Amino acid sequence: MNKIIVLLCLGLMGCATVAKESKAPQQVIKPVTTDDKEMDSVISVFSEVIKKTPNQSGAYYNRAVAYFYKKDYDLCWQDVHKAESLGYEFSADFIELLKKSSGREK
Repeated sequence: MNKIIVLLCLGLMGCATVAKESKAPQQVIKPVTTDDKEMDSVISVFSEVIKKTPNQSGAYYNRAVAYFYKKDYDLCWQDVHKAESLGYEFSADFIELLKKSSGREK
């Protein structure tokens, strides 16, 4: 449970600090856990953030990363596209890894 709280705090701080026009390079950071139940909790928190502030590109980014680690690539791609439409720029490394993992092009 403490791992979830730390993960959520870091993610929410990222959501609060990522400007729409941000072009800062991103790194794929491994989560503290890849346990499906804990990832579901992380996804749930970012889904709530998105529900309250639907134009928060950082929330879509963080949820996309959580979907990636759950190997739910279709939902990951959806959040990648939405975050990019809101001005978020994913790292080329993340996109390449997602392409390889999902077996499809963007």
